[in-house]
Amino acid sequence: MNERQAFYGDIDRFWDVLDGEPYAVTEIMPVSEERIHQLHAAAGEVYRIFEKVLPILREMDDQALQELGFPLESLAFLRLETMRPLTVIGRFDFIATADRISLMEWNADTPTFIKEVFEVNDVVAVKQGFKKVNDGENKWLKAAVRRAIEAAMHRTKEQPHVVFTSHGDHIEDRLTAEYLQSFWTGAAYCPLHDLEIRPEEGLYDDTGRRIDILYRQTFPIEMALLDRDEAGRNLGQLLLQLVEMGKLEIINPPSAFLMQAKSILALIWMLHESEHPYLTSTDHATIARYFLPTYLSAEPFRISRQPYVKKPIFGREGDTVTIHNGEGDVWLRNEQHTFQDQPAVYQAYRELPVYHLKEEGEVAYMYGVFVLGGRPSAIGVRAGERITGNRSYFVPIGQQQERGGYT
Repeated sequence: MNERQAFYGDIDRFWDVLDGEPYAVTEIMPVSEERIHQLHAAAGEVYRIFEKVLPILREMDDQALQELGFPLESLAFLRLETMRPLTVIGRFDFIATADRISLMEWNADTPTFIKEVFEVNDVVAVKQGFKKVNDGENKWLKAAVRRAIEAAMHRTKEQPHVVFTSHGDHIEDRLTAEYLQSFWTGAAYCPLHDLEIRPEEGLYDDTGRRIDILYRQTFPIEMALLDRDEAGRNLGQLLLQLVEMGKLEIINPPSAFLMQAKSILALIWMLHESEHPYLTSTDHATIARYFLPTYLSAEPFRISRQPYVKKPIFGREGDTVTIHNGEGDVWLRNEQHTFQDQPAVYQAYRELPVYHLKEEGEVAYMYGVFVLGGRPSAIGVRAGERITGNRSYFVPIGQQQERGGYT
């Protein structure tokens, strides 16, 4: 048995290798108990800031929401209030150094990296003699999924048809969706290309059965709004209309899509920088501690000659991200440009810490901290280049108290 088989060979339906390339590394990165507590505290405090600004967003007119980058077709959907938590499963991405924890962004609507962190991480850590970092969090994940479906059932029939979906030919997305599907007895899986929208009637699966609750963990609303059928109809808009009409429930809820936009980071920073009285002194202190200066224009950074990162408002996996020096020139760029037509935000650049992996060498890394219905939860590490993209590694982490931990 080789090292990779020893680490991952007994874990069912896990993609430790993707497209012939290693995705999950075969070593454990030690993390201190103190760092784990710090990350959980950061996630809880940052979540409360997003919760605080939600009423402002709900009161904005259509023009203001469009200026924040939201598609016109999504505005009625955004104003729906279907469940209390901002999101069922969300993930904060943090840069953690010796002196500071900084929020890069919040994947509130369609975060991946779920099975790796909630299930795989602790299994392989324990094999290698480390203490669990996310002990029991998979049970909280199951409970969160079940609570969300039960909440949606209040607006559907007693025994709803629950369907989980993803791109069927994308192994990571599909196995993530099926992992979450396993938490609800009787739920079905149907790939996106087999879903059928019947306008003003309902959404149907590949057996012709009408869907009551659609769990779309890896399928972004903004991408749905780009889909067209052969007749040129906007399929995403038709899907959202079904939700607005009460003929379909979808999870994550509309508020998660509202929070996912990186322009919300610019709104939060504007409220803080202008010393807006809507925020308390505690709110301002939290923003100063964890948030990075973020704007809808690069001008503040060009004036101050500070390096910054340009990110598409609804980008993902580092796609179309560029890092600029104090002169505004591109210093680093992601090789993919899928979201180049999207509006962008401009965020102060903070360098990722680095760690030396025995096989891959020196890599930059970041922490992903999940929140389940507002509760800080499992923690994981992704590592790779200075712009974390879809070629990054999953690095299992574990506590090693007797030696201290890498932070």
